Amino acid sequence: MAGINIFPIVVVLFLVSNTFLMLEAIDEKALAECKKHFSIKYAHDAYNYIFHGQPISDKSCRAIVAVGKKCHDIFLNWTLGGSTGIRRSKALARGKQLWNHCVLTTITPASSSY
Repeated sequence: MAGINIFPIVVVLFLVSNTFLMLEAIDEKALAECKKHFSIKYAHDAYNYIFHGQPISDKSCRAIVAVGKKCHDIFLNWTLGGSTGIRRSKALARGKQLWNHCVLTTITPASSSY
């Protein structure tokens, strides 16, 4: 008689327990405060930039920078905590790239034509 392979069950339990640990690490009060100052449209644009490689508008960048780096990091970690099948290191690198791009976008004066 073949034994029961419990490896898949152990893996699932491990992944679920790590997800709950990540969710606990998020400051829910800070997350709620950040959400008050940020539109879902801009969150969607940031998500598409980070996870789908789509371009982001200057307007969305200004909104991201306006809420600050702390909120940007909170949103990214919250998204990663609730997602499966995402390469965390790649998403964190893209999140950092997004932040740097948006900061440069907001401090660089728009080119004007004379």
